[in-house]
Amino acid sequence: MIGNEPDVAWQDNTGPERYAELYHELYQLIKSADPSSQIAIAGVSQPTPLRLAYLEQVLDAYRDRYGQPMPVDVWNVHGFVLREERDSWGVSIPPGSDATAGVLYEIEDHGDLEAFQNQIVAFRRWMAEHGQRDRPLVLSEFGILMPADYGFGPAQVQAYMYATLDYLSTATDEQIGCPQDGDRLVQWWAWYSLADTVYPTSNLFDPGTKALTDLGRAFAAYAPPTYTNGP
Repeated sequence: MIGNEPDVAWQDNTGPERYAELYHELYQLIKSADPSSQIAIAGVSQPTPLRLAYLEQVLDAYRDRYGQPMPVDVWNVHGFVLREERDSWGVSIPPGSDATAGVLYEIEDHGDLEAFQNQIVAFRRWMAEHGQRDRPLVLSEFGILMPADYGFGPAQVQAYMYATLDYLSTATDEQIGCPQDGDRLVQWWAWYSLADTVYPTSNLFDPGTKALTDLGRAFAAYAPPTYTNGP
């Protein structure tokens, strides 16, 4: 995975043109060392129209600079539901964008299952429109970042975790899903986080004691629903 949330100012904070350059340099370096390696693009924080426009700029910058489409073996995205507005909570505006706002989610939307699902579908549709439907998709971060006193107590977080895992285990679409994987929308996923010291709400382990949290025990006990649309 080359990078982490380049669209977020307090993460990689990388404009589209610069990200295209870095991706090209590292892609060539890794492939020359191991041609069988699989390279994933950095995950944007959430696949909203504003973030998809950022990715469009990355693809355009790569094509303009190197004269060919950007090679991506594995597409990668994060699945948070956060406000897009300058000088506000959330993930603000991608670097290089003149926009002042995108999707204006409220705090209570942070754990909205429908918003989460719509974003996954939107990203897979975007992949299909760009001839990338046959590529696998990894959802490398999703979860609840907000604390309990914002309305995200243990019961709410566990319910959201189970609902999102159920969806990811079963969601398919014969128009936009990965044809090599029974039209599943997402091939791999990772709950966030194992043991974050800044946003601990969804931690599966206590970073100090290394012991399982209650949510970690619930994660371990999770049984995915039966998948019936694939081989």
